[in-house]
Amino acid sequence: MSADHPLHLNAEGLGKRHGRQWVLRGIHLEIKAGSVMAILGSNGSGKSSLLRMLCGFDAPSEGTLLWTAENLPLQRNGLPGHIAYCAPDQSLILDLTVSEHIEAHGRLRQMLDSADLSSVLELAMLSKRADARVRDLSSGMRQRLALSLAFCTDASAIFLDEPVSHLDRDGRKWYSQLLDEWRLGRTLIVASNHNAEEYPKTAERFELGS
Repeated sequence: MSADHPLHLNAEGLGKRHGRQWVLRGIHLEIKAGSVMAILGSNGSGKSSLLRMLCGFDAPSEGTLLWTAENLPLQRNGLPGHIAYCAPDQSLILDLTVSEHIEAHGRLRQMLDSADLSSVLELAMLSKRADARVRDLSSGMRQRLALSLAFCTDASAIFLDEPVSHLDRDGRKWYSQLLDEWRLGRTLIVASNHNAEEYPKTAERFELGS
């Protein structure tokens, strides 16, 4: 299981440019296997761009990234099978029902042994909405579904971008419990606009734009 082999990341001289504009430059960052890292910055600081590079979605414009799991190097094109990702702009398949979406995710990704359809529905507090179309869910319900799928995926690392977006007070309490019970020792990287509810108190912090 990937969850048994948390991801280690090492970034050296990392930079990202859009056209002639540098979003980030000179990032040196090590994230140890099984640790929790909070990437903190205000809007426009580049934290989402950094997160997307760290999880292999976007290539850096300069610098190097090294990913290892169980002391074995991972290539960027093979990284998606080792990670789980959740962001506010993440696209869910709106025409599927909640159950269909969970089942489709399970066909595309290896799930944790404890994560069957009923347990994911229960975790996301959507058992009573199992047959509802995803498009008919509230934004908070969609966020709970996306977060539940991320944590129930058999992944070496979990990447979250502003995870309490769209969650009300009860939803934020639910998210805190999700962190406690479902991280399972995996590497966790959270991009946050300095919202302490989004990452554990024990997390290492990497400040952007300071």
